[in-house]
Amino acid sequence: MATVESQLKFNAKVEARSRSRLKCDLATEISVPWGDRWDCKIVDMSERGFGIITSAKLRKGDIVAVQSPKARAKVIWIRDSRVGLRVAA
Repeated sequence: MATVESQLKFNAKVEARSRSRLKCDLATEISVPWGDRWDCKIVDMSERGFGIITSAKLRKGDIVAVQSPKARAKVIWIRDSRVGLRVAA
């Protein structure tokens, strides 16, 4: 029974993230409110956010401005140089 419950929880997490993602390779720039700027590459995007690769030392919760496509976004997760951004309202 525990295995079934674990599988259901895993499937629920997958379903929550099942929004269509568009793979891409778009060079752009991000900046933070205090003025620092970094080059980055958008590697995927969805209607809710972006996956980027950057050398920027960001923290979860930081707000960044994406140069192109123009957007304001919040850092949701970080894994090495890969960063997940959610477009901010």
